[in-house]
Amino acid sequence: MYRKEMSRVFELHDLVRSPRPANAYFDDFEKSLAEVPQKQRQFRDIERELKGLDTTAWSDLKADAAERIAARDRRRGWQALFDILNQAKAYNYLKRIGCTKIAFIPRARVQGQKTPDLKAELGLVNVLCEVKTINMSEDEATRRQIGGVGTSTDRLESGFFRKLTSDLTRAKDQMAAHGADSATKMIAYLIINFDDLLHEYVDRYEIQLNEYMASTPVPGLEVVFDYRPAFYTAMS
Repeated sequence: MYRKEMSRVFELHDLVRSPRPANAYFDDFEKSLAEVPQKQRQFRDIERELKGLDTTAWSDLKADAAERIAARDRRRGWQALFDILNQAKAYNYLKRIGCTKIAFIPRARVQGQKTPDLKAELGLVNVLCEVKTINMSEDEATRRQIGGVGTSTDRLESGFFRKLTSDLTRAKDQMAAHGADSATKMIAYLIINFDDLLHEYVDRYEIQLNEYMASTPVPGLEVVFDYRPAFYTAMS
């Protein structure tokens, strides 16, 4: 029913071997799509991003995703899989700002060495882009695992900003190590999944993020934030 509409998502689905590993994603996938409106919306959005990739980029991203389809974390589920799929968002962002020759950068073969995720050209300027995903905190992951009662707050905590600063610093270091110079446009594309499951206070978080970046910029680094709108995961 959904294969034609979500052709690239189902390419991922079909990577799971039979018999299916116990920890593999996409178990009863079509059934859950039919029963859960939020899941339909989520995967339609994912499909839209995946379809923006050219054939080579899709092949590269799919190969990375394949390694994580059965990598289920006890507390965070298949977060690693969705972190990889999030890279399609950055690829499409580069397209929207007019970049050409957009490509995923192969992983470094040297142990401990990190590479940026994407390279491109913007006119005569070389572009490097590192994609980072800030997911729910350890406390929130534990709460969801044990089923504790959660509370939402309209203030981002200091731990969030420490994580943000660390991710931005590492992103710049990865691009510099890859050969970025003063003429290279360096972009950190940050996808944020707040502890507030419904993103009820996303408008207030946005103000705090902008204030923080104005007071604590990372010289030479362009930062792009990407987060779901308020109540994205709510029932339709």
